[in-house]
Amino acid sequence: MNWNKLGEKYDKKHVVSWIRKFPDQVVESVYRGKQFSPKKKKISKIVACGMGGSGVGAALLKNMLKDELKVPFEVYNSYDLPAYVDKNTLVFCNSFSGNTEETLNCFKQAKKKGAYVVSITTGGKLAKMAKPNLVIIPKSSPQPRMAISYLSLPMLVVLQKMGLIKNKSKEFNEAVFILKKEERQIEELAKKLALKLKDKLPIIYAPEELATIAYRFRTEINENAKQFALSHFLPEQNHNEISASFGLKRKDCEILLLRHGGEHKRVTKRFKTLKKIMGKHYNLTEINLKGKSLMATTFYTLQLAALTSYYLALLNKVDPEPVPSIRYLKKELKKK
Repeated sequence: MNWNKLGEKYDKKHVVSWIRKFPDQVVESVYRGKQFSPKKKKISKIVACGMGGSGVGAALLKNMLKDELKVPFEVYNSYDLPAYVDKNTLVFCNSFSGNTEETLNCFKQAKKKGAYVVSITTGGKLAKMAKPNLVIIPKSSPQPRMAISYLSLPMLVVLQKMGLIKNKSKEFNEAVFILKKEERQIEELAKKLALKLKDKLPIIYAPEELATIAYRFRTEINENAKQFALSHFLPEQNHNEISASFGLKRKDCEILLLRHGGEHKRVTKRFKTLKKIMGKHYNLTEINLKGKSLMATTFYTLQLAALTSYYLALLNKVDPEPVPSIRYLKKELKKK
């Protein structure tokens, strides 16, 4: 497969060069977060607001920190905040453009309720409204979804500075180390996975702590490769979707099993049985993810998903950067 030739033909803005800079973006994202000094105040709840690529970063943190945070952390991808938001709530409002209408609406509601609001954006209306509780991130990303580190790690730093989580320097350093050490291996694995997923329905399964990663893998395929995909997580998948054996043929889909060393021992047993049951009907590809810490595993998989969807876009003969359907939708919403 001549990947370079396909890239020259379909990757009009050469976004692969941006994707490959992910380890450096991770480092800069933490630096950006460290420039912001949050208020020291009592927090009893955390709510994060954001859509698409601007919202998934918060969901990643929710999964990553669920065993450590002593207060509830919820992510809302809509126009309205939950009724429980009050003056003791930390609300993150994330919008790459700064003009996402759902997030702007949540920002206004949060301020009205007296919540402590921290915003992350490149500019736009949100930047003007949010000063001084604001983290400005670079505009250089080709698309919001490709700014995932900038839309997640500054939140991690804020939580750390506010004393809501412990220092994450060790886990962060491991994440950067693995991204750089495994750079070539990730790229080669991504190419192999893209070839498996060509003309198939990708179905991505992961343990619960990587549920958002499975979702992110799915949405990367949606936006970059312009291809349908599904995702689910264990153990919940074992209580419903494991029963499915009709509607798709073996040749129609490819099931990816995202595995890591830190998964629950009962989930490990569940994966083993899942392979016996679903392997009778469908092709299964098991991916052993790198990383000792959940943070390292998360960022390793983010890069794998980005590159897999990129190479799948080339195989589908589409430009991985633009999302014309989303652009059209936004244009229609502006009409009165």
